[in-house]
Amino acid sequence: MTRKAKEERQKAVEVVCPKCRQTQIVYFPKETMPVCQYCRIEMVLKEILTEGKYG
Repeated sequence: MTRKAKEERQKAVEVVCPKCRQTQIVYFPKETMPVCQYCRIEMVLKEILTEGKYG
């Protein structure tokens, strides 16, 4: 019996530097958590971005 490979879905997420508030959009799980180019500290997750938000 063969096992189907689980398809990993990429999600666009917005990350932010906790010190200077610089933001960046990355795709998980393809990319790793980025480091702020100004402060040199690891950024944190701010929001998971979805298409067609309903308000």
